[in-house]
Amino acid sequence: MIYRIMLFGGLLVLLGAAYLVYLNPTETSVALTQGLKVDGTMPFFMLVAIAVGGFGSGVFFSLLALRRQFGDFFQRLRDRKRKSAQQALLEGVEAGFKGETKKAVSSLNRVLKLDKKNMEAILALARLQLRERLPDKALKTLDAALEHSPEDPRLHWYRIQALKGLDDPLRMTNQLLFMKARYPRNRALMSMLVEQFGSRGYWREALEVWQEISKGEAKGSQEKKKAISGIANCAYELARRQWLAGNKDAAAASLKLVFDHDKEHVAAYLLKAEMEVKKADALSVLKSGFRKKPSAIFLLEGERLQIEDDPEESSTKILKFYRKVLSRNPEYRPARWLYARFCLEHQKFDEAEVAAKRLRESGFRGPLLEVLAGELACRKEHRLEVAVDHFKRALGCAERLEPVFGCEVCGRLSPVWKYNCPHCGSYNSYDISERICSFA
Repeated sequence: MIYRIMLFGGLLVLLGAAYLVYLNPTETSVALTQGLKVDGTMPFFMLVAIAVGGFGSGVFFSLLALRRQFGDFFQRLRDRKRKSAQQALLEGVEAGFKGETKKAVSSLNRVLKLDKKNMEAILALARLQLRERLPDKALKTLDAALEHSPEDPRLHWYRIQALKGLDDPLRMTNQLLFMKARYPRNRALMSMLVEQFGSRGYWREALEVWQEISKGEAKGSQEKKKAISGIANCAYELARRQWLAGNKDAAAASLKLVFDHDKEHVAAYLLKAEMEVKKADALSVLKSGFRKKPSAIFLLEGERLQIEDDPEESSTKILKFYRKVLSRNPEYRPARWLYARFCLEHQKFDEAEVAAKRLRESGFRGPLLEVLAGELACRKEHRLEVAVDHFKRALGCAERLEPVFGCEVCGRLSPVWKYNCPHCGSYNSYDISERICSFA
């Protein structure tokens, strides 16, 4: 507003001066000359200031109007480019849905030429490149976008996917650590980091991540249980590596961490038994593990240790061991089957038959029981036909053995003879295979 007042005032002064000059040029010139003096009746510099201010404001508003015109022009150009980019983006996304990869890539690249900061186009192009298994190109696209949008989490997430496709563990681990520092409560990132550490054998680092996850989960929740299980598994892997490296004390400390989080970790008991020097101590560890969580591997390892410790008296000790186990765990059917198998191997057929009968009465079914019944029929009763029937049922076989035909040219098999091989096109090449048979 002040500039407009100065403009109009200056114009009025100029018009007044011009009118005075027109009426009496001589007297007006003398008056104006006297007005330039400071002690004059009407200092002329005030009039000059008002005139110059008015003229300057006129120039200013003219330039401002011109700038506005140029701004509107460039804004229309930008709107037109943005509209073209939006249309190209729609075309690219539609082509991507149709599976027209080349057209989609061309359209999305055209969008980025028109608007290099168009995040929708960048993400669509990266997704398309990842879908087409071009992680190197996706990584270039994402890195270029990160230069002007370094804080966008979507770009970092797709960068992880691209590095995973490139199988670049070092850069992927660094990227995951960077994202974890920014989003410490993101469970998906933490899980990926644990998986990455585990796949590369960095069990100590994976253990630390699982411990961080465990701290943030509610007690009793499924996520908490999963984290505790992850801690136990990573600690076990770390203990095993330390044991193989000859660091027994560190391995024992890691195993303690395992048992603190999972008292039923079967593999940890086996490793602890392996670390014991005396067979009796190792056997005690296996018995303790079996009491925590019954597992057949404890019984098999117990058999092996007792045979190695005392080969002559091992059979008697193992039989007592199995009877004691069954007296404490009568419902654990794998122990009864192992007991029956051991009795068969040591010619104690009556005990094996009783064990097999109790297995059948408990509802135990399947090939293991059929093999046991076949062994009893063969060894105790010498009824080979009955034994064969049991073995056939254990193998899932029916009554008759049937030949299988094979192509002598390409080796393909068929249950029926063919005059023409459908794979290699050979004629009269099928004959009975000597390598395999089937049961009807």
